[in-house]
Amino acid sequence: MSRVKPFQHYKEESIAYDVDWSVRVGRAGTAVSSVEWSVDSGSATISNESLSSDVATAQVTTNSSGCSVIKVKATFSDTQIDIHFFTVKVDEPVCASSSGNNRY
Repeated sequence: MSRVKPFQHYKEESIAYDVDWSVRVGRAGTAVSSVEWSVDSGSATISNESLSSDVATAQVTTNSSGCSVIKVKATFSDTQIDIHFFTVKVDEPVCASSSGNNRY
């Protein structure tokens, strides 16, 4: 099993993400009829959800440090369901050294 590197955020960032099902539904001869975005774990928030040409887009905003798991559930017109997960790792910038010898 391969591990996916999480998307990097900083506190208070708001970034648009998209999930593109166009190739998959094109091969299957179907279309995406609805999409549900949710925060499976963590403290991110989701807004501005949209669906156009089998591509789902939403804004993910982070307000605290840690990791959030975002779940995107698509229902296709032929009743298949596909679920996509991705992680957002939220860091606060800190200095790498406390020795006082940092150079800028």
